[in-house]
Amino acid sequence: MSGTDHADAAAGPVHRASPTDHLANERTFLAWVRTAITIMAFGFVVAKFGLLLRELSGGTVGTAAPAPLSEATGVLLVLAGAAVLLLGFARFRTARQELEAGEYRVHTALEWALTLTMVAIGVGLAIYLVTTG
Repeated sequence: MSGTDHADAAAGPVHRASPTDHLANERTFLAWVRTAITIMAFGFVVAKFGLLLRELSGGTVGTAAPAPLSEATGVLLVLAGAAVLLLGFARFRTARQELEAGEYRVHTALEWALTLTMVAIGVGLAIYLVTTG
């Protein structure tokens, strides 16, 4: 056994990415895309709900006070969905490069960021519903 063979054996076997690894990465990215679309669609509905409140109240500002908050919340949700899409794409590219290099590592920052953001939005929406209900 030569010196280089021994060094390779000590480092462990190099895992070459298979097509199924790449397809799993692609499916994960598509799940992030669906999540982003859902968040953006929900933001659109929230923003337009404020418009509906304004129309139902006859267009008077005094009775439709929650509308600007609904619009701002909706816009923030649409932007959050766009951010999720960008972060999901960045994660997809990183995973692809790691798979090709045989050095895939588990990363959880994106999952934590999305979870904490959605919890904050959920709490904010709950407070909004309680205070305007």
